[in-house]
Amino acid sequence: MQKFMKRLEKSLKNKRSVVVFIYGPIAVGKLTVAKILSNKLGYKLVHNHLLNDFMGEVFDRGSYYSHVAKDFLRYYLLENTVKAKINIVTTHCYSHDFVSKTGLSDSTYVKTLDKKLTKLGAKFCPVHLKASNKELLRRVSMNSRKKFKKLTNKKIMHELISRKDW
Repeated sequence: MQKFMKRLEKSLKNKRSVVVFIYGPIAVGKLTVAKILSNKLGYKLVHNHLLNDFMGEVFDRGSYYSHVAKDFLRYYLLENTVKAKINIVTTHCYSHDFVSKTGLSDSTYVKTLDKKLTKLGAKFCPVHLKASNKELLRRVSMNSRKKFKKLTNKKIMHELISRKDW
């Protein structure tokens, strides 16, 4: 953690925008860690699930057009925070085998995001959170997940764990 913090401080001295990109499986604690880091560093928090919730208000969940809009808006939002020289901590639910209905895989999204933001002058700091399946199952039903309409069903989570490569 200290090495990570020193790298971030160096980026600030160079006046580079910093994007701390926290990603990992459902219920791993991305938002929990992001809140702590954002408070500790004084960075703005961009909670990815808020974008998902907004898309759910406009489009049918999981529809092709909701994926098109999300894919575009994620890049647009993060690119513009860099252009505005805003330091952020952001979250992303990640699976090695996920492909959106637009054909964009999570691994391609992260690589492309890194290239785009670095090209704009940002310091891109990916943080991959992991936990045991037992811990993910324990965390998925926590009350804090309900207010963001996140998955809270242990049975569904168990099915996802058996199919997903996190």
